[in-house]
Amino acid sequence: MKKLRIKQNDPAIRSCLSRRRDGFTLIELLVVIAIIALLIGILLPALSGARRSARTLLCQSNMRQLGIAAINYGSSSRDVIPSYYWKPGRYETKYSDLRNAANDKVAVGHQAVEILRDRTGYTDIPRNSNGNWFASLWFSHLLYLDYLSGNPEEAVAACPDDATQVERAEIPISEYTPSTVRRKFESSYETVVVTNSVDQERNGIMPVEQHNSHYNSFFRANNYIVTRRFTHVQYPSSKVYMHDTFDRHYASKAEQPFFLPDSKQPLLFFDGSVSVRQTKNSNQGFQPLDPTSSEPTLIRESDPRPFIFYPGYYRWTRGGLRGLDFGGSEINTGQAR
Repeated sequence: MKKLRIKQNDPAIRSCLSRRRDGFTLIELLVVIAIIALLIGILLPALSGARRSARTLLCQSNMRQLGIAAINYGSSSRDVIPSYYWKPGRYETKYSDLRNAANDKVAVGHQAVEILRDRTGYTDIPRNSNGNWFASLWFSHLLYLDYLSGNPEEAVAACPDDATQVERAEIPISEYTPSTVRRKFESSYETVVVTNSVDQERNGIMPVEQHNSHYNSFFRANNYIVTRRFTHVQYPSSKVYMHDTFDRHYASKAEQPFFLPDSKQPLLFFDGSVSVRQTKNSNQGFQPLDPTSSEPTLIRESDPRPFIFYPGYYRWTRGGLRGLDFGGSEINTGQAR
Protein backbone atom coordinates (compact mmCIF):
# COMPACT_ATOMS: atom_id res chain seq x y z
CA MET A 1 0.00 0.00 0.00
CA LYS A 2 1.48 3.34 -1.07
CA LYS A 3 1.87 6.17 1.43
CA LEU A 4 0.28 9.51 0.58
CA ARG A 5 2.96 12.15 0.32
CA ILE A 6 2.13 15.83 0.71
CA LYS A 7 4.14 18.12 -1.42
CA GLN A 8 5.18 21.00 0.83
CA ASN A 9 5.98 23.17 -2.16
CA ASP A 10 2.49 22.88 -3.58
CA PRO A 11 1.05 26.51 -3.61
CA ALA A 12 -2.38 25.46 -2.35
CA ILE A 13 -0.90 23.50 0.55
CA ARG A 14 1.44 26.37 1.50
CA SER A 15 -1.47 28.83 1.55
CA CYS A 16 -3.51 26.57 3.82
CA LEU A 17 -0.66 26.03 6.24
CA SER A 18 0.09 29.75 6.30
CA ARG A 19 -3.48 30.62 7.23
CA ARG A 20 -3.39 28.09 10.03
CA ARG A 21 -0.18 29.48 11.46
CA ASP A 22 -1.36 33.15 11.28
CA GLY A 23 -4.72 32.63 13.00
CA PHE A 24 -5.75 32.79 16.71
CA THR A 25 -7.74 30.32 18.67
CA LEU A 26 -10.69 31.57 20.72
CA ILE A 27 -8.80 30.96 23.95
CA GLU A 28 -5.82 32.96 22.73
CA LEU A 29 -8.10 35.85 21.74
CA LEU A 30 -9.82 35.85 25.14
CA VAL A 31 -6.45 35.87 26.92
CA VAL A 32 -5.33 38.90 24.88
CA ILE A 33 -8.57 40.73 25.63
CA ALA A 34 -8.20 39.97 29.35
CA ILE A 35 -4.62 41.29 29.36
CA ILE A 36 -5.67 44.50 27.60
CA ALA A 37 -8.54 45.01 30.07
CA LEU A 38 -6.14 44.46 32.98
CA LEU A 39 -3.67 47.01 31.60
CA ILE A 40 -6.44 49.56 31.09
CA GLY A 41 -7.58 49.00 34.67
CA ILE A 42 -4.05 49.62 35.90
CA LEU A 43 -3.37 52.65 33.72
CA LEU A 44 -6.67 54.55 34.06
CA PRO A 45 -6.18 55.61 37.70
CA ALA A 46 -2.65 56.75 36.87
CA LEU A 47 -3.88 58.74 33.87
CA SER A 48 -6.71 60.22 35.94
CA GLY A 49 -4.24 61.19 38.65
CA ALA A 50 -1.97 62.81 36.07
CA ARG A 51 -4.84 64.86 34.68
CA ARG A 52 -5.85 65.94 38.19
CA SER A 53 -2.28 66.94 38.97
CA ALA A 54 -2.10 68.98 35.77
CA ARG A 55 -5.33 70.82 36.58
CA THR A 56 -4.18 71.44 40.15
CA LEU A 57 -0.90 72.89 38.88
CA LEU A 58 -2.82 75.14 36.48
CA CYS A 59 -5.03 76.26 39.37
CA GLN A 60 -1.92 77.13 41.39
CA SER A 61 -0.54 79.06 38.43
CA ASN A 62 -3.81 81.00 38.14
CA MET A 63 -3.72 81.98 41.79
CA ARG A 64 -0.06 82.95 41.61
CA GLN A 65 -0.80 85.30 38.70
CA LEU A 66 -3.69 86.84 40.62
CA GLY A 67 -1.41 87.34 43.62
CA ILE A 68 1.33 88.99 41.57
CA ALA A 69 -1.20 91.30 39.91
CA ALA A 70 -2.69 92.30 43.28
CA ILE A 71 0.75 93.03 44.76
CA ASN A 72 1.69 95.10 41.70
CA TYR A 73 -1.56 97.03 42.10
CA GLY A 74 -0.61 97.74 45.70
CA SER A 75 2.90 98.84 44.73
CA SER A 76 1.47 101.54 42.48
CA SER A 77 -1.36 102.51 44.86
CA ARG A 78 0.39 103.39 48.11
CA ASP A 79 0.35 99.75 49.24
CA VAL A 80 -3.46 99.53 49.18
CA ILE A 81 -4.90 96.02 48.94
CA PRO A 82 -7.24 95.89 45.91
CA SER A 83 -10.79 96.28 47.19
CA TYR A 84 -13.98 98.14 46.37
CA TYR A 85 -13.96 101.49 48.15
CA TRP A 86 -17.01 103.50 47.06
CA LYS A 87 -18.97 104.98 49.96
CA PRO A 88 -22.18 107.07 49.80
CA GLY A 89 -21.43 110.66 48.82
CA ARG A 90 -17.73 109.96 48.17
CA TYR A 91 -17.64 108.85 44.55
CA GLU A 92 -18.54 110.10 41.09
CA THR A 93 -19.89 108.15 38.13
CA LYS A 94 -21.12 108.95 34.65
CA TYR A 95 -24.03 106.54 35.07
CA SER A 96 -26.96 108.34 36.62
CA ASP A 97 -28.54 105.16 37.99
CA LEU A 98 -25.37 104.35 39.95
CA ARG A 99 -25.38 107.62 41.89
CA ASN A 100 -26.73 108.27 45.37
CA ALA A 101 -26.10 104.85 46.93
CA ALA A 102 -27.91 104.43 50.24
CA ASN A 103 -25.07 102.65 52.08
CA ASP A 104 -21.69 100.95 51.68
CA LYS A 105 -23.23 97.65 50.55
CA VAL A 106 -25.00 99.34 47.65
CA ALA A 107 -22.08 101.65 46.80
CA VAL A 108 -19.50 98.90 46.29
CA GLY A 109 -21.98 97.00 44.13
CA HIS A 110 -22.39 100.12 41.99
CA GLN A 111 -18.60 100.35 41.66
CA ALA A 112 -18.38 96.77 40.38
CA VAL A 113 -21.22 97.39 37.91
CA GLU A 114 -19.47 100.51 36.57
CA ILE A 115 -16.29 98.49 35.94
CA LEU A 116 -18.23 95.80 34.08
CA ARG A 117 -20.13 98.33 31.98
CA ASP A 118 -16.97 100.21 31.05
CA ARG A 119 -14.93 97.10 30.28
CA THR A 120 -17.57 95.21 28.32
CA GLY A 121 -19.48 98.07 26.68
CA TYR A 122 -22.61 96.25 27.85
CA THR A 123 -24.47 99.08 29.57
CA ASP A 124 -27.56 96.97 30.32
CA ILE A 125 -25.88 95.34 33.32
CA PRO A 126 -28.31 96.33 36.08
CA ARG A 127 -27.39 98.03 39.31
CA ASN A 128 -27.78 96.18 42.60
CA SER A 129 -30.02 98.51 44.55
CA ASN A 130 -30.59 96.28 47.62
CA GLY A 131 -26.93 95.60 48.39
CA ASN A 132 -27.23 91.81 48.49
CA TRP A 133 -24.48 91.30 45.91
CA PHE A 134 -21.18 90.72 47.71
CA ALA A 135 -18.91 91.86 44.88
CA SER A 136 -15.81 91.91 47.09
CA LEU A 137 -15.89 88.15 47.50
CA TRP A 138 -15.74 86.73 43.95
CA PHE A 139 -15.20 89.84 41.79
CA SER A 140 -12.21 91.54 43.41
CA HIS A 141 -10.00 90.72 40.38
CA LEU A 142 -11.98 93.27 38.34
CA LEU A 143 -10.21 95.99 40.30
CA TYR A 144 -6.78 95.10 38.93
CA LEU A 145 -7.55 93.94 35.39
CA ASP A 146 -4.90 96.33 34.10
CA TYR A 147 -2.33 94.17 35.88
CA LEU A 148 -3.75 91.01 34.29
CA SER A 149 -5.02 90.67 30.71
CA GLY A 150 -7.19 93.80 30.83
CA ASN A 151 -10.14 91.70 29.69
CA PRO A 152 -13.01 91.23 32.18
CA GLU A 153 -13.29 87.67 30.88
CA GLU A 154 -10.09 86.92 32.78
CA ALA A 155 -8.98 83.32 32.18
CA VAL A 156 -6.90 82.99 35.35
CA ALA A 157 -9.93 83.84 37.49
CA ALA A 158 -11.48 80.43 36.76
CA CYS A 159 -10.25 77.19 38.32
CA PRO A 160 -9.88 74.56 35.56
CA ASP A 161 -11.97 72.17 37.68
CA ASP A 162 -14.76 74.72 38.10
CA ALA A 163 -16.90 73.36 35.25
CA THR A 164 -19.69 75.88 35.85
CA GLN A 165 -17.45 78.93 35.56
CA VAL A 166 -15.50 77.52 32.61
CA GLU A 167 -18.82 77.00 30.80
CA ARG A 168 -20.01 80.52 31.68
CA ALA A 169 -16.87 82.00 30.18
CA GLU A 170 -17.55 80.22 26.87
CA ILE A 171 -21.12 81.55 26.53
CA PRO A 172 -21.28 84.80 24.49
CA ILE A 173 -22.36 87.83 26.46
CA SER A 174 -25.28 88.32 24.06
CA GLU A 175 -26.85 85.07 25.32
CA TYR A 176 -27.07 86.30 28.92
CA THR A 177 -29.98 88.22 30.37
CA PRO A 178 -29.13 91.56 32.01
CA SER A 179 -29.79 90.09 35.46
CA THR A 180 -27.41 87.14 35.00
CA VAL A 181 -24.63 88.57 32.84
CA ARG A 182 -22.32 89.45 35.73
CA ARG A 183 -21.98 85.73 36.56
CA LYS A 184 -19.93 85.42 33.37
CA PHE A 185 -17.15 87.45 35.04
CA GLU A 186 -17.22 85.72 38.41
CA SER A 187 -14.06 84.19 39.87
CA SER A 188 -13.71 80.69 41.30
CA TYR A 189 -11.51 82.14 44.00
CA GLU A 190 -12.84 84.21 46.87
CA THR A 191 -10.87 87.03 48.46
CA VAL A 192 -10.84 87.17 52.26
CA VAL A 193 -13.32 89.74 53.54
CA VAL A 194 -10.84 91.65 55.71
CA THR A 195 -9.32 93.20 52.58
CA ASN A 196 -12.03 95.90 52.87
CA SER A 197 -13.41 95.35 56.35
CA VAL A 198 -12.04 96.03 59.83
CA ASP A 199 -10.64 93.05 61.74
CA GLN A 200 -13.01 93.81 64.61
CA GLU A 201 -15.26 96.70 65.64
CA ARG A 202 -13.43 100.03 65.43
CA ASN A 203 -14.79 103.57 65.91
CA GLY A 204 -18.34 102.50 65.16
CA ILE A 205 -17.37 100.59 61.99
CA MET A 206 -18.56 96.99 62.18
CA PRO A 207 -16.69 94.02 60.70
CA VAL A 208 -18.22 91.59 58.24
CA GLU A 209 -19.29 88.37 60.00
CA GLN A 210 -21.37 85.19 59.56
CA HIS A 211 -21.31 83.32 62.89
CA ASN A 212 -23.85 80.43 63.08
CA SER A 213 -24.93 81.00 59.47
CA HIS A 214 -24.83 79.27 56.10
CA TYR A 215 -21.41 79.63 54.49
CA ASN A 216 -22.82 81.89 51.75
CA SER A 217 -24.64 84.23 54.16
CA PHE A 218 -22.66 87.29 55.24
CA PHE A 219 -23.74 90.15 57.46
CA ARG A 220 -22.46 93.59 56.50
CA ALA A 221 -23.36 96.78 58.33
CA ASN A 222 -24.41 99.82 56.30
CA ASN A 223 -21.07 101.39 57.22
CA TYR A 224 -18.27 98.84 56.95
CA ILE A 225 -15.89 99.78 54.11
CA VAL A 226 -12.34 100.71 55.11
CA THR A 227 -9.04 100.90 53.24
CA ARG A 228 -6.61 98.11 54.10
CA ARG A 229 -2.95 97.99 53.15
CA PHE A 230 -0.47 95.19 52.62
CA THR A 231 1.55 96.64 55.51
CA HIS A 232 -1.36 95.74 57.82
CA VAL A 233 -0.61 92.06 57.20
CA GLN A 234 1.66 90.84 59.99
CA TYR A 235 2.42 87.33 58.68
CA PRO A 236 2.20 87.51 54.86
CA SER A 237 3.61 84.01 54.29
CA SER A 238 1.16 82.49 56.79
CA LYS A 239 -2.03 84.48 56.14
CA VAL A 240 -4.39 83.29 53.38
CA TYR A 241 -5.32 85.97 50.85
CA MET A 242 -7.42 84.00 48.38
CA HIS A 243 -8.93 80.51 48.26
CA ASP A 244 -11.61 78.54 46.45
CA THR A 245 -15.01 78.23 48.08
CA PHE A 246 -14.87 74.51 47.26
CA ASP A 247 -12.34 71.70 47.26
CA ARG A 248 -12.43 70.96 43.54
CA HIS A 249 -9.29 68.83 43.24
CA TYR A 250 -9.26 66.32 46.09
CA ALA A 251 -12.81 66.23 47.47
CA SER A 252 -14.65 63.01 48.22
CA LYS A 253 -17.92 64.55 47.01
CA ALA A 254 -19.04 67.16 44.49
CA GLU A 255 -18.91 70.80 45.59
CA GLN A 256 -17.34 70.02 48.94
CA PRO A 257 -16.96 73.33 50.84
CA PHE A 258 -13.48 74.41 51.83
CA PHE A 259 -14.20 74.30 55.57
CA LEU A 260 -14.81 70.56 55.88
CA PRO A 261 -11.82 69.14 57.79
CA ASP A 262 -10.74 66.72 55.05
CA SER A 263 -10.86 69.42 52.34
CA LYS A 264 -7.62 70.26 50.62
CA GLN A 265 -6.82 72.89 48.00
CA PRO A 266 -4.29 75.42 46.69
CA LEU A 267 -4.17 78.62 48.75
CA LEU A 268 -2.77 82.03 47.84
CA PHE A 269 -0.93 83.79 50.67
CA PHE A 270 -0.29 87.51 51.06
CA ASP A 271 3.36 87.15 50.10
CA GLY A 272 2.26 85.88 46.66
CA SER A 273 3.13 82.23 47.33
CA VAL A 274 0.73 79.38 46.58
CA SER A 275 0.69 75.97 48.22
CA VAL A 276 -1.72 73.08 48.67
CA ARG A 277 -2.93 72.82 52.27
CA GLN A 278 -5.46 70.71 54.16
CA THR A 279 -8.11 72.71 55.97
CA LYS A 280 -7.77 70.92 59.29
CA ASN A 281 -4.14 72.03 59.53
CA SER A 282 -5.21 75.69 59.64
CA ASN A 283 -5.97 77.67 62.78
CA GLN A 284 -9.72 77.68 63.40
CA GLY A 285 -10.27 81.44 63.37
CA PHE A 286 -12.38 83.71 65.56
CA GLN A 287 -15.59 85.73 65.81
CA PRO A 288 -14.97 89.34 64.68
CA LEU A 289 -17.83 90.60 66.86
CA ASP A 290 -16.56 88.70 69.91
CA PRO A 291 -12.76 88.67 69.59
CA THR A 292 -12.13 87.66 73.23
CA SER A 293 -14.06 84.43 72.78
CA SER A 294 -11.93 81.32 72.27
CA GLU A 295 -14.62 79.93 69.97
CA PRO A 296 -14.29 80.29 66.18
CA THR A 297 -16.88 81.55 63.73
CA LEU A 298 -19.13 78.57 62.99
CA ILE A 299 -20.61 78.03 59.54
CA ARG A 300 -22.66 75.25 58.00
CA GLU A 301 -23.59 73.52 54.78
CA SER A 302 -27.14 73.49 53.41
CA ASP A 303 -27.49 69.76 54.04
CA PRO A 304 -27.75 67.40 55.79
CA ARG A 305 -30.22 68.16 58.56
CA PRO A 306 -29.84 68.52 61.46
CA PHE A 307 -27.26 71.15 60.56
CA ILE A 308 -23.64 70.50 61.40
CA PHE A 309 -21.51 73.56 62.13
CA TYR A 310 -17.79 73.81 61.34
CA PRO A 311 -15.07 76.36 62.17
CA GLY A 312 -14.55 79.01 59.50
CA TYR A 313 -10.77 78.52 59.54
CA TYR A 314 -8.83 80.89 57.24
CA ARG A 315 -11.95 82.74 56.10
CA TRP A 316 -12.13 84.11 59.66
CA THR A 317 -8.49 84.31 60.78
CA ARG A 318 -8.14 85.34 64.41
CA GLY A 319 -7.07 88.96 64.38
CA GLY A 320 -7.94 89.42 60.69
CA LEU A 321 -5.02 90.79 58.69
CA ARG A 322 -2.85 90.74 61.80
CA GLY A 323 -3.32 87.00 62.31
CA LEU A 324 -1.89 83.84 60.81
CA ASP A 325 -3.44 80.65 59.51
CA PHE A 326 -0.58 78.16 59.22
CA GLY A 327 2.78 77.63 60.88
CA GLY A 328 2.03 78.95 64.34
CA SER A 329 -0.54 79.42 67.10
CA GLU A 330 -3.29 81.99 66.79
CA ILE A 331 -2.46 85.48 67.99
CA ASN A 332 -3.92 86.81 71.22
CA THR A 333 -7.10 88.84 70.79
CA GLY A 334 -8.01 88.58 74.47
CA GLN A 335 -9.23 85.00 74.36
CA ALA A 336 -8.65 82.66 77.28
CA ARG A 337 -5.69 80.36 76.62
